[in-house]
Amino acid sequence: MKNFQKIKNIIFDLGGVLFDLDGLETEKFFTNQGVKNIKEKFSKIIISDWFRDFEIGKISPDKFRQEFNKICEINLNQETFNVGWNAMLTGYPKENQEFLEKISQNFNLYVLSNTNETHVEYLEQMAKWRKGLFKKIYYSNEIHLRKPDKECFLFVLNDAGITPEETLFIDDRQDNIESAKLLGINTIHLTKRNELYQQVENFFKQ
Repeated sequence: MKNFQKIKNIIFDLGGVLFDLDGLETEKFFTNQGVKNIKEKFSKIIISDWFRDFEIGKISPDKFRQEFNKICEINLNQETFNVGWNAMLTGYPKENQEFLEKISQNFNLYVLSNTNETHVEYLEQMAKWRKGLFKKIYYSNEIHLRKPDKECFLFVLNDAGITPEETLFIDDRQDNIESAKLLGINTIHLTKRNELYQQVENFFKQ
């Protein structure tokens, strides 16, 4: 039996962990706006340099929208684009907020999310986290690093002044989990968002 009593810190991913995430909603929105072959175009977008640059804050939302319009052969204004881009963030379950409030009494909570300026404004309006709930929030576009790069995790550990063995990281992507493990961070690979509480509880029962 493993002993996890030494864990003091929990780092949460956002989309697919704390927030419901459904990329099909964004695909449907842009298809309705006239984008053809949206899945094929999205496949090109997510591997592009400018998508990575958007996630690490090297380009503005306006520049990202311009590049999106080019590849999708459309001319969306910023407001319409933002609605479609944020459509993938489909909800912030009340039970997740209650869970965070409960465990914040015993653990230091952090956020580490690959995201972008457009999403950040939207999700913070949706969640309305109370001040102090998280010790610190690390958005990729603000720290200019993103998962699964080792440097991203090292930055968070060093900046927060926390150690891998005292830290639990929860994410829905296997590549991010594997990268964290290599640094000695305890992990939970969350494959079903509605099992967050259960998987955390099971983790500490091991």
